[in-house]
Amino acid sequence: SIGGDFFDYLALADGRTGFAVGDVSGKGAPAALLTAVVQGILATQASYGGGPAVALTRINDVLIRRSLESRFVTMFFAELAPDGRLTYSNGGHNPPFLVRAGSTQRLEVGGLICGLFPAATFDEETVQLEPGDRVVIFSDGISEALNAAGEEFGDARLLACLERPAGASAQ
Repeated sequence: SIGGDFFDYLALADGRTGFAVGDVSGKGAPAALLTAVVQGILATQASYGGGPAVALTRINDVLIRRSLESRFVTMFFAELAPDGRLTYSNGGHNPPFLVRAGSTQRLEVGGLICGLFPAATFDEETVQLEPGDRVVIFSDGISEALNAAGEEFGDARLLACLERPAGASAQ
C-alpha cells in the first residue's frame, strides 16, 4: 500500500547531512502524491541554506500557497555537521529521542504542523552529539502500532526499549 509517511536524507554544503521524517495527512494515492511534492520542496529549500527552521518555514509557505484543503504534514528536519553538531526543527512531528549515557531527552523545539497556519513560525535547536549518542526518529506507525489486545505500543514502551543497555537483544 502507499501512503504519506516518508524519510529522506540530503547531502548539504560543508559536509553536512540533512535528514527528515514526516507524515502527510490522509491515506493512499493523494497522501503519496503530496509526500512526493513535500520531499521535492524539502530538497530545494534545504539547499538554499538557512537551517532547519528556515526550511520548515519555506515548506509551510509553499503548502499554504498551494491551498491544499485538509492537507498538512508533520515533519522533523535536522542537519548533522561533521563535528557532531545536530541542528533540528520539529514541525509538529513525534519528537525524536536523543539517547545518551545516563539520560534521554525529546527533540521538541520547532513549531506547528506545516501547511495549515499561514503565520506559523519555527524555532531550531543545536545539540552536540558525542560518540555513543543515538537519535531515534520515528513516525506514529511505531507508537500507534497495536498488539493483539488492541493496546498501542506507545512512546513509553519505545523509550523503555531504547534505554536498555547497548547490545541488548531486540527480543
